[in-house]
Amino acid sequence: MNIENILDILEQTVENINDDLAVPKVWEVTKDPFWVLIATVISIRTKEEQTLKSVFELYNKAKTPWDVLNLSNKELFNILRKTGLATNKVKWIKEIARKWIERCRRVGIVSKEDYLKRYKDCVFCEEGWLLSLPGVGRKVMNVYLNLVCGKTVIAVDTHVHRIANRLGWVNTKTPHQTEKELYKIIPQKWWGKVNYILVKFGRNICRPTNPNCKTCPIKTYCKYYLEEE
Repeated sequence: MNIENILDILEQTVENINDDLAVPKVWEVTKDPFWVLIATVISIRTKEEQTLKSVFELYNKAKTPWDVLNLSNKELFNILRKTGLATNKVKWIKEIARKWIERCRRVGIVSKEDYLKRYKDCVFCEEGWLLSLPGVGRKVMNVYLNLVCGKTVIAVDTHVHRIANRLGWVNTKTPHQTEKELYKIIPQKWWGKVNYILVKFGRNICRPTNPNCKTCPIKTYCKYYLEEE
């Protein structure tokens, strides 16, 4: 069975799983590019449930980059304390907020009052600039580009990297290597969806430990399963 057919099966499978992924949920609720990027940074080494909780706790306290910048480091750390790399994220998020404000000012948004009216004008899609931000690597950038900028790119996190290797689609050591290889073998129409599909599949069926192979709809096409058998 080819990869496109497998992805079609997986897409149908995850549609029946009630499991909100944090960053798409933040985009759905806020429609604010800044918060999509912040949510994706917060999600690093953090479970979806904790990411959602921390993001909305922060969002309810600080609606704009100006508000985030005005929080003390202690206040921000207390919100992020149960996420991975919390100390680093305090520094990263403060710097992202500062640089976001700089870019917003270039389009005439000079205060948080302006921002609340025109935050949709602060859409920044330049890959070089995004990668210059602290805490933003290729996975974070590509999740943002997919949701906010409408770019069909493949976002590879630990779930996508693990599952692509388990299935035998790739034989790679790092997520960046996996991303490069997946572009070669996955049809373009799936690029923007593959992260969402494989993350939900990886959280609920193809887990990092004790994968639920018995209920897996594609086990007969899985290198890992066939070797374990």
